[in-house]
Amino acid sequence: MTVRIRLEEALDREDSIEVERLAFGSEEEPRIVEAIRNLEGSFALVAEEDGLVVGHIQFSRARIGETRLLALGPVGVLPGEQGHGVGSALIRTGLEEARTRGEVAVILLGSPVLYRRFGFAPGYVLGLQNPYAGVLPNGFKIAEEDFMLVVFEEVPLVGHVRWHPAFGEPVEGLGPGA
Repeated sequence: MTVRIRLEEALDREDSIEVERLAFGSEEEPRIVEAIRNLEGSFALVAEEDGLVVGHIQFSRARIGETRLLALGPVGVLPGEQGHGVGSALIRTGLEEARTRGEVAVILLGSPVLYRRFGFAPGYVLGLQNPYAGVLPNGFKIAEEDFMLVVFEEVPLVGHVRWHPAFGEPVEGLGPGA
C-alpha cells in the first residue's frame, strides 16, 4: 500500500475532520480546522491510502509583527496509521508547499524533539517569545521552547506572534489574532 500526499479537495473535508477527531480524541482540533480552513492563506494536505484519507495537515495565516507567515497545525493521522511515517510525509510535503507558495516562515507549537528534524528551531533563537508559555487552566504546561519556526526567507521577524483566534488565548491573555 502506498500513501499519496496531495492538496485537500472539497470532497475530502468531512474525512479530514474525522481524521483530526480520531487522531486527537477531541473536538478541539476539528473546531480549529473548521474555523481556519477557508481563510486567506490557508491550505491543507491529505494523506490518502487506497482511496481513504488517513492523514491531514492544516496551515493558516499567522503573523510576527507585520510579517505574514503560516502556522502549522493541527496535523492528525488515523490511530492505526500512526508511527508509519504518514505524519512526517505530511509535514515535509506541507513545508515544501509553503515554500513554493512564497511563504517566508512557518510557526507552530509542538515538541522540539519531533519538529527539529524538519528544520524547526525554537523561537527564542531569533529573540521571539512564546505567547502561550506557562501552565494552562487545565494543568497542561507549554514550555518556551515549544514555540518553533522554520524560516525560508531572511526577513525581519520582530514583534508579537499572532495565530488565528481559533487557537485560543495565550496564557498571558494576548490574543493570537490581536
